[in-house]
Amino acid sequence: MPILNRDNVAIGVAQIINKKTGTHEFTAKDINVFRNYLTFCGLSLSNAQLFELSIQEYKTNQLLLNLARNLFREQNDLERLVHKITTESQGLMQCARCCVYILDRAVTSNKLEDIHFSKGFDMTYGEEFKVTTNDFLENSRYGKIAYHVATTMETVNLNDLMNDQALAHLLISNGDDTFELRNILSVPIMDSDGHVIGVSQVMNKLNGRIFTEDDVAIIEAFSVFCGLGIHNTRQYENVVRLTAKQNVAFEVLSYHVIAPEEDVQRVSQICVPEANQIRLYSWEFNDMILTDDETVLASVRMFIELDLPKTFRIPNDIICRWVLSVKKNYRPVIYHNWRHAFNVAQTMFSMLTTGGMNVCMSDLECMGLLIACLSHDLDHRGTNNAFQAKVDAPLAKLYTTSTLEHHHFDQCIMILQTEGNNILQALSADDYKLIVRYIEAAIVSTDLALYFRKRGEFQKLVDVNDEHWTDPTKKELLRGMMMTGCDVAAICKPWELQQVVAKLVASEFFQQGDIERTQLHVEPIPMMDREKKDELPKMQVGFIDSICLPLYKMLSDVDPGLHPLFEGCKKNRDNWEKLQQEHDKLKSLWSDSASQEVLKKIVEASKPELQAKNLVPSQSESTASLKVLKTTNENSVTAPVSNTDTKSINREQQTTTVTAPILDPALITTIHANKGAIETIRGQITELRHDVDQLRALVKNRKRSAINNTNATHIITNQAQSQILPSISSPPPPSNGTRHHVESKSNTNNVNQASVSHHHHHHHHIGQSGTAGHSSVCTII
Repeated sequence: MPILNRDNVAIGVAQIINKKTGTHEFTAKDINVFRNYLTFCGLSLSNAQLFELSIQEYKTNQLLLNLARNLFREQNDLERLVHKITTESQGLMQCARCCVYILDRAVTSNKLEDIHFSKGFDMTYGEEFKVTTNDFLENSRYGKIAYHVATTMETVNLNDLMNDQALAHLLISNGDDTFELRNILSVPIMDSDGHVIGVSQVMNKLNGRIFTEDDVAIIEAFSVFCGLGIHNTRQYENVVRLTAKQNVAFEVLSYHVIAPEEDVQRVSQICVPEANQIRLYSWEFNDMILTDDETVLASVRMFIELDLPKTFRIPNDIICRWVLSVKKNYRPVIYHNWRHAFNVAQTMFSMLTTGGMNVCMSDLECMGLLIACLSHDLDHRGTNNAFQAKVDAPLAKLYTTSTLEHHHFDQCIMILQTEGNNILQALSADDYKLIVRYIEAAIVSTDLALYFRKRGEFQKLVDVNDEHWTDPTKKELLRGMMMTGCDVAAICKPWELQQVVAKLVASEFFQQGDIERTQLHVEPIPMMDREKKDELPKMQVGFIDSICLPLYKMLSDVDPGLHPLFEGCKKNRDNWEKLQQEHDKLKSLWSDSASQEVLKKIVEASKPELQAKNLVPSQSESTASLKVLKTTNENSVTAPVSNTDTKSINREQQTTTVTAPILDPALITTIHANKGAIETIRGQITELRHDVDQLRALVKNRKRSAINNTNATHIITNQAQSQILPSISSPPPPSNGTRHHVESKSNTNNVNQASVSHHHHHHHHIGQSGTAGHSSVCTII
């Protein structure tokens, strides 16, 4: 009768034979009893099978876990790892032989020509583990099966070799192969991405048995662990190889980044100039008067003035070599170059000495701050952090925040660790770790994104008026704010220097904006848009208001010795604001929507300033000039100005006395028709500011002559017009030879007068060319 489980599925058969009693025949009662008995047998057998299966599963899992643990212990050597794999495979599968083949790279296609085994490993029961030859990989029947498995990515289980027609041709033995192959199980080994990286084979199940489906499941699970182990070991080997390449590259790089020895010898033998000789303590320090060698020596002088070489036992040649190496590692970009770093360090030196901040700083902190200042922009590429992310630069992958700042710090440490450049070599291990932490925090703090996040916290400390700054966290915040103050300290320099630096910064920003527009095809932000260069004064005012003034106000509250920075910043803000107002005034004047009333207000608002400079003529002269404009405009529409018209104009100039100028609509028409001239004026606002002092002197020299000639006309001669306007034809001279245009004594004076009007942006000379022989001139005072 069948033995049924709980699902009424036959799991066995029970027989009873030859009844011994009675008629020796099985009755219906016997059959019923036997059937009931087998019900309990079915339950017992089912439970026994489940128990045995769980025990087997447990043993298999434990075996796989032990295997995985052993595999992951052997990740630094591929051969030892495969030896472990073959040993474990033989014990797991109870087989006579095991082979493992490793591909030279992960296979992503199923083409046979893409399959290349780099290594093969063979282990036969009772023999030594051996690495197979290339000939064995290519020509043995086991290798052929491995190629087939790697190509098809399928498991091959051959228990009846002679009757398998599909693979029989692969299993023909060579004459030198004496191993009697009875059955073989071959599985692909894959990595985490599902690509074949090897093949594992087990042969000849012991005790004459065959490889079952359970064996296939076990070996496939085993191959997963093998794949992870082989993949990790390969990755480790790649890391070791790349590390070796990195060390070689570092040796080569070190040779090129350190200063040439001849430069070190030359600079170290030059007498270091005194600090007062080069005004090193001054807030108004100007590096432009120094040569490159002098900037190096001045950097060394900063350390000497703070007595740091003596305190930390730094030889003179070591500190000279280090400064020269730092200088060499700055790229020749427009602004973020060695000169900028040197100026930042000088400002920090002034903060510590002239500003008195060295009172609350230890020698270790002073040393760290100077190192950080000189190194804070090492290897700067002339582009900002956002640009690195936009172009997916390698630096952006290395550092997700403060990208360039972390790179600057890494470059700083690399130079310090290069032979002959370690100015920290005399420090103890603890002091070295501490100063490196100071340097890193200081350099990273120059990221303005961090400044905005920490400014509120620093303001709270300033408001509390903590005079001692003993808490390490508060002290780090103070050092960070000092670094930011030094980084943007050019905004506090004298106005002449500030303009030069602003132009350098803007040029570097515009260069990045050009790259973004032409190569990345994105619109740059206004600060980096060359097309908005006329808005530089406005952007400077915004930069000062949002970043600089709050920062220097807080620093001056920390120590009054830093107040000159705040004052210098305010003065430059006023200067930029004046330029901005002039720009806005001109922009309003040339606006298409500018009404007569708006223009009148602009003219009236300009009078007090011009009168103070003695540039405004009398009321009657202004009115006369405007009437000349009106008459000339009307005549220019129809016919050239005649001699009679010119005489009537002069009479009108002598007799007309109007109390206030009246702006005719023709004026608006003329202004709008000559909008192109504003581009010349706007383009020269920044460039011509340097000439203001000279031009003012010329105005004063002409003041006396202006008083003696108050009745002179303000019509500009053709010679003066030619300096700022297209060539305009003059009306023919009168027959009696009388001159109706008052001319200067020389062409030079005419040029200067035109330049004065142009420079102060209150005189606008506007010409409108029409038909040949026609002209119109307007002088707005």
